[in-house]
Amino acid sequence: MTNITNINDTTYRYELLLHAIDFFTQRFNLDQLSNYAFKFSNELLNLDSSALFIKENEEFVMKKVKSYNIDNYKIKNSLNLQNIATFHGNIIMSNFENFFKKKDINKFNTKLIIPLIIDELLYGFIISNGKSQGNFEEDDYIICYALMRLINNCLENIKHISDLQYKNKQLDRKIFNLFAINHSSKTLLSELNLQNLYFIATDIFSEITTSKVTSFGLYDDISKKINILGYKNVSNFSKYYTQIDVHTNVYNSNKIVLDFNSDLNLIKSIFINWEEFVKLNTKYIVLLVKNSILGIVTLSESVNESIYDKSTFELIESLASFTYIALSNAILFKKVKEQKKVIEKKFNTLSKLNNLIKNINSCLSIEELCSLTLKTLKISFGIKKGFIAFKNNNSYAIQTSIGFSSKKNTFILNENWNDTYSSETIYYFSKDNLKKFFKDEMLDTFGSTNCLVISPITIDNYFSFELNPPIGYLVILETQNSLQEEDILLIDTIAKNISPIINQMNIVLNLKEYYVEDTRKKFLNNLKSKFEDKQKYLIDFNLYYKKIEKHPFKKLNLVQFSQFDYYLIDNYIFIISYDDLDYLDLYKVDNINNIDDVINFNYK
Repeated sequence: MTNITNINDTTYRYELLLHAIDFFTQRFNLDQLSNYAFKFSNELLNLDSSALFIKENEEFVMKKVKSYNIDNYKIKNSLNLQNIATFHGNIIMSNFENFFKKKDINKFNTKLIIPLIIDELLYGFIISNGKSQGNFEEDDYIICYALMRLINNCLENIKHISDLQYKNKQLDRKIFNLFAINHSSKTLLSELNLQNLYFIATDIFSEITTSKVTSFGLYDDISKKINILGYKNVSNFSKYYTQIDVHTNVYNSNKIVLDFNSDLNLIKSIFINWEEFVKLNTKYIVLLVKNSILGIVTLSESVNESIYDKSTFELIESLASFTYIALSNAILFKKVKEQKKVIEKKFNTLSKLNNLIKNINSCLSIEELCSLTLKTLKISFGIKKGFIAFKNNNSYAIQTSIGFSSKKNTFILNENWNDTYSSETIYYFSKDNLKKFFKDEMLDTFGSTNCLVISPITIDNYFSFELNPPIGYLVILETQNSLQEEDILLIDTIAKNISPIINQMNIVLNLKEYYVEDTRKKFLNNLKSKFEDKQKYLIDFNLYYKKIEKHPFKKLNLVQFSQFDYYLIDNYIFIISYDDLDYLDLYKVDNINNIDDVINFNYK
């Protein structure tokens, strides 16, 4: 009867072992598998008391217990315990002290240990005080060893499958990240408009990271602040713009993504009003940086409340690099466009200046030159009000003006004009300084003004060490737009170019006066003398005139007037005489008492 019972027990155990083989070929996770291993061990080996320990960090924690009156128990990991998997690799039924401490052995009255091994690492173990009836026999050892091998193989398979699934998941994530980076980089690098780039970068970081609140800021070199220009809140679509003050935009660390909690000290060392990040719901600050901070991106908690993992941070850093490059390109492109406009403007200015110089070189008189210069400044360069004045004894008389009436206006220099003696141009960007140079009567004549540029018209004398007042001035009082540095350079250049021309014109006039008789001037001087004699000595005189028809191919014959004091001016011949010449075919100029009467007379 006893043999039949043993046979039945053995058959049952092998059937249960076959069932275990079929059961453990299914796919479980490690926690499920370790629990089932504990149940099958108890069932197959008919254990009295048993406990399941699983490794957590550097301890083996009791997860399951049967019949032991123990609630919680931990066994610290040690090299001896790990030697079970490395050098022993089998069930332990004796010499427990080689692996466990004595207090742990005694605590559980240890008679059997079934190690749970994954790739030469002790994952856990089942500890027992023996069978509920009798002692362990050779058949128990065979069953126990087979069960251990089955469980450990299953544990390794599950671990490998789990690792493989994790690697596949990581690979899928990396592939997605590569596609995301590829698409995002194309979008970022193809945009050269800074305004559009703010919104694109904000959207990309928001979509890739699933951040609830995303903001984008750009460092401003003028204000030395980071202006938040892009903002996206997926919860309520609100807008929030602010400025972040920085101690300095120089950054030497390799850390690009800053955690608002763990890196708060570093954040405080960079940003002055770092509290603004709280209003932006900031969890991470992404620095767009190379040697200096160009901008920032702030990220909040994820929409699906997932944790930012390593691959996400790698993606964020890659996007930060592309965003930095895109921003640098857009800023450089903007500068190039601005410089192009400036160059084109300067080229147009130089072209107009060149035409002006060509025209003034062909002028025949100072009056023509001054008029042409001011008209060109008005039409081509947007000068609304100005004048050219020349030295007349101790004062300066306005020769030609634009924008106001300048008849017989003169002014005297004060000490504020002294800097112009060395050919230096004086300029002010506002009208407030005009009273330093002109009296109130002149200011009333000028009317509204918005600037002041005084450019001297000088003649360089390299043989004199004294600074003499210039022969004239080109003065600008009002421009169409606000005064620019290019305008000052232009006015100074024009003054420097017309100075030698005016000087040569004055030399020519002096030579003409010396070598060429000026009939008009001689006539007026003689009249002046006659009027003075008339007033002093009451000696009256007569003035006659006659219009002469000049023929282009015949010499004019004036022999008949040779006996008189006559003057040929333009197409008229004038005769001054104390005698009555009514017998000649002449017209008399009546009722004249001064030179103005002569000049204003209505000649036939």
